[in-house]
Amino acid sequence: MAPLTARLWIRVFAAPALLAAATSTGLLAALLWGTAGQYVAWVTVGPPVAVVAWVWVRRRGEKTRPFPPAIQGK
Repeated sequence: MAPLTARLWIRVFAAPALLAAATSTGLLAALLWGTAGQYVAWVTVGPPVAVVAWVWVRRRGEKTRPFPPAIQGK
């Protein structure tokens, strides 16, 4: 069971961990590397913003209902 749980852990946390690492790298690059760091920051801080925008647009497009339909009993 250990390999299965390890694979599930990676599937759940890999993308957020990569986005966090890229964002941290970009923010540090902007602070420490001057002009070149600004370009690195734009490239590395942009994807999290794009992901948030993509999820927001997808969620706005879904039709949401406050409650599921009632189940009629016999």
